[in-house]
Amino acid sequence: MDTYFDSPERLPFEEMLKEINNFRNNALICQLLEGFPELALILNQHRQIVAFNLKALKTFNTHNYLDIVGKRTGEAFKCIHSEEMEGGCGTSQFCKECGAGKSIKKTIDLGVTADEECRLISNINGKDESFDFAVRTQPIRIDDNIYTMFAIRDISDEKRREALEKIFFHDVLNTAAAVKGLAEILPESQNEEEKQELTKALITSSNQLVEEIISQLKLRNAEDGTLEVNFHLEHVNNILKVIHDIYKNHKLTKNKKFTVQYLDRDVEIFTDTNLLIRSLGNLVKNALEASDNNQEVLIFSTLEMKKISFNVKSQNIIPERIQLQLFQRYFSTKGKKGRGIGLYSVKLIVEQYLNGAVNFISDDKSRTIFTIQLPKEIV
Repeated sequence: MDTYFDSPERLPFEEMLKEINNFRNNALICQLLEGFPELALILNQHRQIVAFNLKALKTFNTHNYLDIVGKRTGEAFKCIHSEEMEGGCGTSQFCKECGAGKSIKKTIDLGVTADEECRLISNINGKDESFDFAVRTQPIRIDDNIYTMFAIRDISDEKRREALEKIFFHDVLNTAAAVKGLAEILPESQNEEEKQELTKALITSSNQLVEEIISQLKLRNAEDGTLEVNFHLEHVNNILKVIHDIYKNHKLTKNKKFTVQYLDRDVEIFTDTNLLIRSLGNLVKNALEASDNNQEVLIFSTLEMKKISFNVKSQNIIPERIQLQLFQRYFSTKGKKGRGIGLYSVKLIVEQYLNGAVNFISDDKSRTIFTIQLPKEIV
């Protein structure tokens, strides 16, 4: 079997059952596993689960012991990449950047304790859910055999707090400071033209401040399943124009070319315009941030029989290592804490609330194009 990362081989079923029964009958091991405050597993040399504590049943949302044993961690977690290859968890190209996969491989190959952070997307009842874990693996010797102790700690709340601190203590504070500064200067201005410019800048900064707060509120509501949507008909070219008007004079556009290509024959789409514009705006901001001076960022739409796509094209190619981690919550190409929720929020809102899909391509031929694809209605 092919693999991009770790070995695909598994222990034969009969030998697996023998290992599992040995652990179930080992009272000391069972007590040690139950001593862990969160999920703990024991893996064999082929990364298969041979023992676990009761917290694993709750974590994996099952009461059946056989739903867990013999599987690999990604398969038990229902990771969206665990079935992409015949060899299962650990063999897809995405596994190369998986924190849990890297930690397990390091422990098995080198016989050392390893710590990693793992961003995991699970498909649970047809719905994608994101998790953030701190993973620790260490080798243990039992009856002359080497196994891997696998323990995790849910750090989703820590990551969310970091993101909110970054947003509210940095981004929002900076915008609020700009609003305060403009408000202080405005009464002192004696020139009518200057007053108009300051007033315009004050309104823009105030709107940006409100938008940043609303954006976080909507993201939290989307994760909680309480986001309200308002579907109505809107012309595609109007949506493209709004996006272009918002960002054509944005500070990120300085020294770059931000262009729009309208449909020759405009159509209407039935969607929540505000959520769509917010999602497209995230893609545009990312593209502008990733572009060099004098490079072009283009927004355009394409039509298919029952679909319409909103595309954001930029010139720089995304490295494969980064491509494999895009859309994961809190993954950031900037390597800073509290970043990495833009693309995650786009995928969450578009796929779970707008009935659409988000994907991208990044290669020498096409350069980089992010696409939001939605059902369309032609009028």
